[in-house]
Amino acid sequence: MNRDNLKNKLNLYIIAVLTIALSGEVYFFPFQDAFRFSAGVIALSLILLVYDDLETVNVAFFAGISIFILRGIIYSIDADYSFSDLIRINLPASIYYLSYGLLFNFFKVKNNTHSPALCINLLALTDIGANIIEALIRTNLSSSLMTYIIIVALARSSMIFITYRLSKRKELLIKREEHQKKYNQLNTLISNLQAEIFYLNKSTADIESVMSKAYTLYEKTKDNNEIRQLSLDVAREVHEIKKDYQRVVSGFKTYVNDFDFDKTMSLKDIGSIIESNLERYINYHRKDIQVTIDFQDNLHIKNYYYLFTIINNLITNAIDAIVDKGKIHVEGKTIGDDLVLRVKDDGPGIDEEIKPHIFNPGFTTKFDASTGIQSTGIGLSHVEYIVKSLKGSIEVKSKINKGTTFTVIIPKESLRR
Repeated sequence: MNRDNLKNKLNLYIIAVLTIALSGEVYFFPFQDAFRFSAGVIALSLILLVYDDLETVNVAFFAGISIFILRGIIYSIDADYSFSDLIRINLPASIYYLSYGLLFNFFKVKNNTHSPALCINLLALTDIGANIIEALIRTNLSSSLMTYIIIVALARSSMIFITYRLSKRKELLIKREEHQKKYNQLNTLISNLQAEIFYLNKSTADIESVMSKAYTLYEKTKDNNEIRQLSLDVAREVHEIKKDYQRVVSGFKTYVNDFDFDKTMSLKDIGSIIESNLERYINYHRKDIQVTIDFQDNLHIKNYYYLFTIINNLITNAIDAIVDKGKIHVEGKTIGDDLVLRVKDDGPGIDEEIKPHIFNPGFTTKFDASTGIQSTGIGLSHVEYIVKSLKGSIEVKSKINKGTTFTVIIPKESLRR
């Protein structure tokens, strides 16, 4: 064990022992003597059940010592007790905690938490056994005290088990939330990769077209050796680029195909995943933007990764357009045989002179404020290409200082293939 792990474990022991000792000062006396029932054993039991790294006997032993010291200090402040009186009054309680730890181990309580009845009974037996040992040391064991011991042991054990189960349930819910969050992020990543593969395939086709044209030029310029050679060089170099592209696309496809995609995803689930991933993007840009997503029909979609890309690009485009504060509303519903999506923002709007060019590859009016580097301008052209490949349409309406609305219409049949 390295030094950091040892330090962390020591800190955990200290916190556990102090928690037990302080909880031990929450108590009641069933009879007018030194025998008490405290909450310390509840804290001890929960700590032993929850923390696997802590040794049962060690925790019980040091808890007993801490309780002896703490009660000794309290008794010394409250009254004038001799050291022998402090030992007589408080040592049996310390032995109780040590006995509890030994019996907890003996009955293997931690191994039986799967069975509520068995676990509660074992906890009760542990409590009863430790209390009997303490009562025998104090020489005050009686039938009436034994009745109290059994009743309190059953009550305490039930309370301990219920609290333990609730804590484990909460822990499980937290883990599920974390797992769902990671799944959402992974789903978004894979969906974006799918869309990028789609776009790379289109680029590969364009590369083949350029290569074909260069070779055609080579064939048709036999009387001009310089142009002929340049055309051949272009064809060769484009061919090498094409091979590199194909390697990249093949690598992406291998990675994506290994991912276990759900056969379909509902429109509402797509909205939930997108919404959960937006907060980080908005916070990164230090903007106060409220995004609402309202998908009225729970349409189940097979090619949902295309929708991820379309909606994500339109929302991020709206976030980039809004200066500091604003609202974005996304809605989706089926009308006849089509899915209609609208992304509306209250940003500065798009100038009429610019609007005809916004879907052109490379066109952009956005710059990175920190670096001054111009944006690639790929987003909206990418969206338009995907929408058209799905036999859909996209249009934009905008008013200066009023906002912008993108409307995407896609046949439902295209999303089910």
